Amino acid sequence: MADAGRALVALAFGASMFACGCADSYGEFPADKTYSSVAAPDSYVPVDGTTIRLEFADDRVSAEAGCNRLFGTADTSQGRITVDSLGSTRMACPEALMEQDAWLSSFLTSTPRWSRNDGTMTLDNGSERIVFAEF
Repeated sequence: MADAGRALVALAFGASMFACGCADSYGEFPADKTYSSVAAPDSYVPVDGTTIRLEFADDRVSAEAGCNRLFGTADTSQGRITVDSLGSTRMACPEALMEQDAWLSSFLTSTPRWSRNDGTMTLDNGSERIVFAEF
């Protein structure tokens, strides 16, 4: 019986360490902030003269990539950004900016992972990434 009790305690301890490790590895998402894309090796390069801007407030995200404004709800838990119901303004712009808007919409709805390091935030969906600085 004592061995079963020790096994149960060990299992509970292991589960709590796993849960704590997940929370610590993601940290708290920096909400109520605005970010602007920065040049980074092997990262998405915006159309010349544009930057990608993201703003997070409460459970909402808004984004701009040179033409239209994208907006929706965002869940930033578990180290990912999950965007639901992404909407957009409908301004006509040069083709390159329209394509960049479409790319950003697709990227944001791909549930990218987020990470922070030395004043930057990186979003990465496994095939593409964007590096942002807070401003």
